[in-house]
Amino acid sequence: QVIRCVSADGFNCPGVYRPEDVVDFSALPPPNGPLRVRRPAHLVAADKEYVRKYEAGVRMMRDLDASGDPRSFKSQAAIHEAYCNFHYKVTAVAAAASRTAGGGGGTPEIDFDVHFSSIFAPWHRMYIYFFERIIGELIGDTTFALPYWNWDAPDGMMLPPIFNNASSPLYDANRDQAHVTAVMDLNKGPGADNELPLCSDDACVKENNLSVIYRQMAVDTALQFHGNKFCAGGTPGSPGSLENAAHTAVHIWVGGDMGVLGTAGRDPVFYSHHANVDRMWHLWTTTLGNQDFVGAGTGDWRDTSFVFYDEKRRPVRISVRDVLDAGRLGYTYEERETLEWLDKRPKPATGIDRPAGPSVPAALSFPVALKKGRKEYVTVERPEEARASGGSSKKAPEVLVVDVTIDPCEYAKFDVLVNVPKGQEARVGPQDTEFAGTFENLPHGGGDGGGRGMGRLTLTYRFALRELVEDLGCGQDRRLDVTLVPRAGGMVVVDDVRVELCN
Repeated sequence: QVIRCVSADGFNCPGVYRPEDVVDFSALPPPNGPLRVRRPAHLVAADKEYVRKYEAGVRMMRDLDASGDPRSFKSQAAIHEAYCNFHYKVTAVAAAASRTAGGGGGTPEIDFDVHFSSIFAPWHRMYIYFFERIIGELIGDTTFALPYWNWDAPDGMMLPPIFNNASSPLYDANRDQAHVTAVMDLNKGPGADNELPLCSDDACVKENNLSVIYRQMAVDTALQFHGNKFCAGGTPGSPGSLENAAHTAVHIWVGGDMGVLGTAGRDPVFYSHHANVDRMWHLWTTTLGNQDFVGAGTGDWRDTSFVFYDEKRRPVRISVRDVLDAGRLGYTYEERETLEWLDKRPKPATGIDRPAGPSVPAALSFPVALKKGRKEYVTVERPEEARASGGSSKKAPEVLVVDVTIDPCEYAKFDVLVNVPKGQEARVGPQDTEFAGTFENLPHGGGDGGGRGMGRLTLTYRFALRELVEDLGCGQDRRLDVTLVPRAGGMVVVDDVRVELCN
């Protein structure tokens, strides 16, 4: 075992098992029959029989004995808390072995989290898969598939109605009540000092949301999309765009249990939210034709494994390589609406007064603590290889790298702008090319202990530049002017800002 769960501070590790009882997923019979079809949650309300079955399954999970049945809703929610709230530790043996091999690390045991690295997408795919299978088993319908919250489509940018019935087991009273019937705004966080161009209607909000999703999906490499590897003995280093963009914003928007990692799994909408996050991964590799990590050096990622209880209450070890293809897991996604975000490539902002001639380089001494209401400016050098060819390629795209140190238990948000003249930041929003992206932290903590006392965390964020440089016509420029605009929270220290080629 590379990781182990620690029961402490009122939290009991879920699904304790004996190693000799673990079954390997690859040894189980493959799915047979037609693929299970996950449908948009905002459209299934009309299917009364489906909703009845779904509610019955979740109600039965809630009624199971949490102390004796790992399939109970409480036990399933505790899985997310355990893996996402620092209850799992990299064992001392694994950490020491990694240090001996040059893997870094400096403590006998290291906090483990499935966020902030390339483990994020496959781990959540595993988790949602077994949750779905448990419901199917309890209701006696092996064709059952979870609905996905289709927040990337304009008609799906509200809390799906099936989750807003107070008498339903799908309901969670702890959500932000101001948002349960409102159109979701992926660019607005709690307490955010938003200077973004204000939207006067829901149509504008939806357009901006589509731009956020386009930017999340229009990345060229697995490193940009998934994030860095997380090796035993090290620390999580970098989340990908799949985790850092809409995923986090939706959690924050729903609020309540969903707004903190320790309790997120207690809200039934979590599982439909992550079904859509999973769908985004599915679309990135199928519709958009991209590749996950392949070739030499990717075996560790593909061989990374975790143990979950399945619908038969068997502990099953499942590896990343087992979940790279949704079809092999027996499910797919229904696509009823066009992917409108595919046509929402941001365009250069209008109404900006651009000074003639080159800008004056801005120097910034790192590290610098961000403070709401105070913008930070820095000029960064571009790689010579990119300038020589007038821009970067899809195989080695330019990325803006921002290293930060954060308190993982505190909410924080800042925007990243490129080549926006000082004083004109309020004229640039997500629909504009100059808006490179947003950093937003989904707080740890909550639940039954954990998270607190973890200490500060140093992470690397990458923002895509290939299309931005192309659309701004600055492919041969030596420098880019970067503006960091704090929106909410604190406790964020920026350690460095630079441009790299991501290959």
